[in-house]
Order: sequence, then C-alpha cells, then structure tokens
Amino acid sequence: MRVLLMSMPDTAPYIAKREWEAPSLGIASIAGNLDPRHQVWLADLVVRRWSVATSVRRALRKYRPDIVGPSAMTFQYFTARKIARLIKQEFPGTMIALGGYHATMMYHELADSPESEFLDFIIHGEGDRSFDELLDAIEGRRSIERVTGLSYKKRGLFRHNERRPLEDVDCIALPARDRRIYGQFHFYFTQADVMETSRGCLMRCNFCSMNRMYGTTFRTYSIDRVLADIEDLYRRGARHVFILDDNITLDVPRLMDLCDAIAALKRPEMQFVIQASSAGIAKDPALPRKLADAGITQVFLGIESVDEQNLKRMKKGKIVDLTQTAVRRLIDNGIIVAGGMINGLENDDIASIRRNFEFFVGMGIRQIMDQAMTPYPGTVIRKELLDSGVVTNPYDYKWYSGYWPQVQTKYLTSKQLLFERWKARREILGIWYADGQFQRNYPGWSWFWNNVLRRIIALNERRMIWAYGEKGRFKRQMLQWARLNDFFGDMVVDESFFDMDAAGPVGIGDEEASLDFGTVPRDDRASEDAPAALSQA
Repeated sequence: MRVLLMSMPDTAPYIAKREWEAPSLGIASIAGNLDPRHQVWLADLVVRRWSVATSVRRALRKYRPDIVGPSAMTFQYFTARKIARLIKQEFPGTMIALGGYHATMMYHELADSPESEFLDFIIHGEGDRSFDELLDAIEGRRSIERVTGLSYKKRGLFRHNERRPLEDVDCIALPARDRRIYGQFHFYFTQADVMETSRGCLMRCNFCSMNRMYGTTFRTYSIDRVLADIEDLYRRGARHVFILDDNITLDVPRLMDLCDAIAALKRPEMQFVIQASSAGIAKDPALPRKLADAGITQVFLGIESVDEQNLKRMKKGKIVDLTQTAVRRLIDNGIIVAGGMINGLENDDIASIRRNFEFFVGMGIRQIMDQAMTPYPGTVIRKELLDSGVVTNPYDYKWYSGYWPQVQTKYLTSKQLLFERWKARREILGIWYADGQFQRNYPGWSWFWNNVLRRIIALNERRMIWAYGEKGRFKRQMLQWARLNDFFGDMVVDESFFDMDAAGPVGIGDEEASLDFGTVPRDDRASEDAPAALSQA
C-alpha cells in the first residue's frame, strides 16, 4: 500500500518562531516498523507552516497515498481535523487513520463526534506495530477485529477493539528517517533531529497525561540500539539531537553507562538535550560530569514551582532543595539548564507568580518555559479542577498548548493570569541574553542573537510601549500569538479577552464551537457542568 504519515505544524508561543523546528519521532518510528512491501512517506508539516493546505494537496497529488495517517497532540487536533476534511473533500477514496496523544485520550469521543465522518480509523496507544497490522487487515491478511488499539468503522459506525498492550521496545526497529519528504529541521543554525532511549515514567504527577499513554511504566532500549540510532542520526547530518525520553533519569546507573558509551563514540560535533527530574540529577554528584562528557549540553528540568503547597498539589513532592542542587551541579559542569514552570494553581496570585520567576532567575536559569496549569483530557487534575469550578475553558482544545490559561485562581481571572505571567517574564527575566554557557555551545547563533536580533527586539519593544502602553503592547502580542496556528484563516479569536481595560469573556476558548465536535471527555460527563454543556451540542 501507499502510505503518507503526517505530523501537525502547530506549535506553542514559548517556542520562538524558527528557533527550533524538529521532525516527529512517532511517525518515523511507525514508518520504520512497516513491512517493506509498503511504500511510505513522512510529511512533517512543522517546516511547512506558511503553506499547510497547499503542502498537503501537493503531497497527495505527488504520492497518491491509499491511506493518510495524521498524528496530533490535543491542541493540534483543531488542525488535524481540518486536514482530514480537506483530504476527504478533495481526494475522495483516501483512507484516514488518526493517531497520537489526542486519539489515545479521546478515541471514544472522536468516534461519536460529527467529525468522525472524515475518519476511517483511530489508533490509540503506541502505533509502532498497530499501523502495520491495520494495513494487513485492509489487505485481508488478518482480521481487523484482532488489531488491538484500533477503532474502525463497520456499517458507518465506529467499533473499538481491545486496548493494545505496551510494545516490547527490543522489537521496535529504528525510525525510517529516510522517508521524510521535507528537510530543514534545525535548532538555530544547526541541523536537528530527535530520538529516544526509553519510554514511560514512574512518577505520578497529576497534571501529566503520559501515564494514559504508557501507564506507570519505564521501558528502556538496549545501549547498543541507542548507539545505532545515534550513528544513524550522525550519518544523516544531525548535530543537535533532542532525546525525547519522558524522564531519562529514572535509572541513573543506566544513564551513566549510556553516557560512557556515547562518549566512546567520539562524536564531539553532536550535542544532545535531555528531559530529566531534579531528583534524578541530584541523586549522584558524578552524573552531571558524565552528561557533559557525553555531549549533553542542555537539560530540561520539570521544576514547576518554588511553592511547596503547589508542588504537593501537583504530586511533585518536596523537590525545592533537590532542584537547587541539580541546577547548581549542571551549571558548574557547563550544562545549560532549561526549566519548566507552572502557574495557575488555586492559591496563585501576582506575588506567587513573581516568586517563581525570581526563583528560576536566582538559580541562573534563563531558559524558562512558563506554562499555565492546563486540565488536559485524561489527567487526574482535570476532574479535580472541573469539580472545583475553576476551569474557564473546558472543551476548546485548540488553546490547550500549555501557554494559554484555561483556569482561574482565587485571586486572578484567566485574563489576569495571562497578563501577570507575561509581565513578570518581561520585568524579571527580560529579553533573553545568550550567556557564557550558550556562547560556548552555540557561538554563531549567540553572536547573531546578542549583537543583531536582541538589539532589534529591544528597540521594537521600546517603540511599542511608547506607542501603545504596557496593556496595549500585551494585547497586540497576544493577538499575534493567538493566530500562530491559524493555518486555514478561520480561527475565531475574541480580541476582548486580551483587552485588560474591558470585561471580555471569562475564558479564551469558544466552548460552544468545540462542543459542536462532540469532544467532551467521558470522564467529564459525570461532573456538574457536563449535562448543561451536552445539551448545547
């Protein structure tokens, strides 16, 4: 069969435009595990953001796929369903199999929605092997009822097969990166790519949907397999590699062995980024040196907050001291620390938001991904927040990128939460400066940023504040960012939400528009607000 797999172009405002554009590991892994008799192509639309609809049409005309497999996270489904509709309307007869996180979290709801008209199959859970089994079923080589993790149509209605067991990672082949139809993946001026050395996480953070995808498990690839993947990346020109493991520090002795093996490859041109926990980094004082020797130049830590009550609320544990230890050790070994921050818990106010930024900056962290608490479908905290009545946008998921507030606190509305985060970042963090660590690892980009782009941005900010004032500048920037993923020109944005001098709507989302697509999670339907919401649909 002829297969075209697609990753969505949607991104979040905290990733600067054209700073980092990376391909999808998920669709490349599916391609690598298909039977060789199939022809497969990969369309990573993140590098076609300026012409999504045109790029989809051209790919369909050129490759004439029998089946298209779009993959989408929750906030990307808004785009994925538009692409599915485009394909069905302009290329009738092409089958569509939706996969990814949103399909895994909400396959029942998607199957019951009007949008199911444009879907033939929904793959929930890991798709590495199930997509190949689906193709077998389409060709009559196996019964479609036996493809676990699949929802399929029979006489116009979706039927759902059993949940798929987690894959044995020892049986997963390397990603088929050679099947990508686009290039230009990069981190600043360096060719970029992605890989993984493990899947899953044993932590029980209640705001994370990872345990719905993998359960509370941790599966590791063999070191030999990891090294073979790195060599494949190197041969293809990748020099900046994001290791996408949910928490690579769950097994510190294994990680240290892995670092030794990577260092032994002697690929000094390659730089790696990992995601880790503060507890994992702080566990062994020798670990940061091992990371640096292996070429790991950046570590992303899920710090979230300096407030002990908020950390307890999120099931993160008492990690403030561990975070300070981890950050100090990483910086001392020349490793750039990026930190994840979450504001928007029930007791957050202006002072608590500013304390978070001061805590991060005080530790020397200049790369901050500040997010608002987001009630993602399938998470434990979603039901708690819905039951407490603080969710201001329950169902319009195109805003669920982590940046846009979907909640209010005891002291701040959603609008105020967005504004105070924006203001604290500007006043405490300021315009980012590429410091010594960044300059050592990315000299070309650092010089260009510090001496050219940063000065242009600073001049523009002064001009904008002079012309529009602080609140006016906020509104203009938020409107620009709100349309960041408007690839079809029909996204509805209520401008009054960003007007700090007007009452405006309670939340950023369009609840009624979302409900037209039947995407109320089943877990929400027992909550007090669900019956009224469903009656609107």
